[in-house]
Amino acid sequence: MSQQSHPEESRPDIPKSGVAYGETIYWGTIASAVVTILGQVLTFLTPGSAISPSILLSRIWDGKGVEGIWKGVGVARPANEHWYFAQITTGEGLTMFGIAVGVFVVIPALLASAWVLLTREGRPLFGVLAIIAALITLASFVGVIQMPVG
Repeated sequence: MSQQSHPEESRPDIPKSGVAYGETIYWGTIASAVVTILGQVLTFLTPGSAISPSILLSRIWDGKGVEGIWKGVGVARPANEHWYFAQITTGEGLTMFGIAVGVFVVIPALLASAWVLLTREGRPLFGVLAIIAALITLASFVGVIQMPVG
């Protein structure tokens, strides 16, 4: 094979709805990662953490499930799935908030994509499906749809 230059390959344009979704996910994930890292740093630097970071990390790395992680740490598993709002000034609360933001960012990304699909691309079926997916995700996030965890 020769190393001659080839004419520019023609690539298809990325749909604007895909760009809207991708940009929202990208920046939301970066923001959530920064918050999560700050929370972890705060957890490691704060002497009064509710759960010792070394115990928590060793159980996660051992592949323990949710019940296995909480068992024997001296703290009960939170009854409220969004317990971190009350603990937002602690490292654990800030870490969990960052993770939750990383999961939640899919909702505005789906809605942004749906908006573009409905208003700019003229694809109402996919726009409505994106809205339905966002509503299902939101219902799960706020606890209306229960997920079996553990």
